[in-house]
Amino acid sequence: MSTLNSSSEEPRVLLSLKEGVARVTLNRPAKHNSLDMELIESLLEILTSLHSHRGLRAVIISGSGDSFCSGLDVAGVMADPKNIQFLLSGSDGYPHNKVQHLALGWRSLPVPVIAAINGYCFGGGLQIALGADLRIAHPEARLSVMEGRWGIIPDMGLSVTSRGCVREDVLLRLTLTAEVLSGDLARQEGLVTEVAEDPLARAEELAAIILQRSPEMVRSSKHLLRDSFTQTDDERLAMEEKLQKRLLGTPNQMEAVMANLEKRQPQFRQD
Repeated sequence: MSTLNSSSEEPRVLLSLKEGVARVTLNRPAKHNSLDMELIESLLEILTSLHSHRGLRAVIISGSGDSFCSGLDVAGVMADPKNIQFLLSGSDGYPHNKVQHLALGWRSLPVPVIAAINGYCFGGGLQIALGADLRIAHPEARLSVMEGRWGIIPDMGLSVTSRGCVREDVLLRLTLTAEVLSGDLARQEGLVTEVAEDPLARAEELAAIILQRSPEMVRSSKHLLRDSFTQTDDERLAMEEKLQKRLLGTPNQMEAVMANLEKRQPQFRQD
């Protein structure tokens, strides 16, 4: 287990890497993992490090203690105007700012990202979860687009990450009312992928399944289904063909075929 952090006694974020799976744990349990500047900066550092990790196969994001993330630590962050300037400044190499990168950065990773949600998942915490590719929530988790209570709009990429998940009218209702949904209701509305009594165990189970798939197929699937969203039908079909041609006949694709035929576990080559 490695940590990235700060001057505080406890690291704000825990990072472990095992067999290609990165486990990112928000670690401010006494404050329900609310986002102070130390936690934010640690997450940004971790995103940068994961982008350069060649053997990465999947990422699991969770929160320590009783909650995933209760949102922005408003009093702490807004106490210094320089914090807002930092958060709204550009994110190197991306067409969005740093606070948006806290959510959109997970989508830009080439591998699947799974959020395991328990307890509170409010405001910025919900937007980070929406940046993941899959969201597993406890049935009694509490989720809310909370920003409206503070007189602001959600500004961590919600307008992008919610597309294809939540109907526009439902998202507007949730944004205007800041109502709190259970995990079960959040699944019905499209905010989460599925519910589970143990979200982290289910996330680990999904990661284990992903490890049994060809790494190139996994990356190509995320690329196709994420990046083709705004394309025309003809552009989507062309991307499908292009990606499939890259996969056919490659060593890992052939290994997937042989492993199925021989009824054994595949042994994929790593990057």
